[in-house]
Amino acid sequence: MRPGGWSRARWSGLASALVLLTALVLAALTRPVAPAGRGGPTVPSTVSSAALGRPADSQVRTERPDTLWLPSGVSMQVDVVATVGNGVLGLPSDVDRAGWWDGGSRIGDPFGAIVLAAHVDSISKGVGPFAELLGARPGQRIRVAGSGSDQTFEIVSVRLAPRASLSADTALFSVHQPLRLILITCAGPFDADRGGYRDNLIVAADPVGHLRSTD
Repeated sequence: MRPGGWSRARWSGLASALVLLTALVLAALTRPVAPAGRGGPTVPSTVSSAALGRPADSQVRTERPDTLWLPSGVSMQVDVVATVGNGVLGLPSDVDRAGWWDGGSRIGDPFGAIVLAAHVDSISKGVGPFAELLGARPGQRIRVAGSGSDQTFEIVSVRLAPRASLSADTALFSVHQPLRLILITCAGPFDADRGGYRDNLIVAADPVGHLRSTD
């Protein structure tokens, strides 16, 4: 007798059963899955008809604006500009072109300000497209576009600010606030002694709808 009182015949039978069980398990694991529609698993209709969610904000490709449409529908090309040594924003010399501040936000960013600025007029060309903003009012819409997407914004405020105070208005450019569009141009009385207008016109607009892909 083997330990536990089992006979040789019982041990032999148990070993045969284990061999058979092992073979069945291996066959099940290696059996190919039937394609859908041929006896394979089916997807519940509630899953197949589910709507796809929009990509998370972190997955949206951001890009700098290269075209701007004012409330009237007039379009302007947008160049990349930066601040110079004294903190002044260097604008395109052509009054028909706007400048996008490269220290600001981009199309598709969830926070911060997309800052676009342009001269209101020039000696050589006279009044520019941004002069339209002198009559801007809340509710009007502005659209900006990049190489693969565009976004629409609705004006929420229009105000004048002394030119000297613009750089000190940190809330205007804060990255800790939701995305917004800021348009800046010159306004107010012309100060000949300073060689320019006394004030800045600041137009703030909030995004409406979702970012639209143009690819």
